[in-house]
Amino acid sequence: MDLLIVLTYVAFAWAIFKIFRIPVNQWTLATAALGGVFIVAGLILLMNYNHPYTFTAQKAVISIPVTPQVTGIVSEVTDKNNQLIKKGEVLFKLDPVRYQARVDRL
Repeated sequence: MDLLIVLTYVAFAWAIFKIFRIPVNQWTLATAALGGVFIVAGLILLMNYNHPYTFTAQKAVISIPVTPQVTGIVSEVTDKNNQLIKKGEVLFKLDPVRYQARVDRL
């Protein structure tokens, strides 16, 4: 991701030099490089400190969205708050009425 940001800035700076026909000398290159360092460093710092947090503490965690493979009405939630879960555990159950009606029609 960092490399993508740096390459984007380099392409943007190159385009600005070409479009506005800015002369290439030690002052313009130094200004572009120093500006790039500050902009890229600011973006990286912003990305590194953008983590989920609470009012009492801040934790650097990876959030993983949980989505079902089918749509339906949730009839039961089987896990509790602040409880570790393992791979393969049932997190919630969907109302089977809609799916049973579809099976009965076949």
